[in-house]
Amino acid sequence: MELLNLLLRCGRTTILNISVELGVCVHTVKRDIADLQYHFPIFTYAGKGGGVELSACFSFERRILTRDNVNLIRYSLEFLAQSGDIKSSAAHSLLRKIFHTNYTGQNG
Repeated sequence: MELLNLLLRCGRTTILNISVELGVCVHTVKRDIADLQYHFPIFTYAGKGGGVELSACFSFERRILTRDNVNLIRYSLEFLAQSGDIKSSAAHSLLRKIFHTNYTGQNG
């Protein structure tokens, strides 16, 4: 979601800029873009002046998540992950998938 929000905000940008903005490696950005292209109109352009962009026709409308929404989701997953509940391992897995972090419960 953060990647899609970034593309909506920035328009065309580079993979390097995305990796810096999201704090992940270039390889992660490339993999995520490849995965997202199956579901969203994301276009990549090679060479000078190239980059990545989300189709100008695309809109999340009211389904877009704000930064506060994303933070609340992360907080809720972290809380569940450290709860010891039967779903805590699922929460760990979602934290890794969504936020590309290896949550340990130490920096809550």
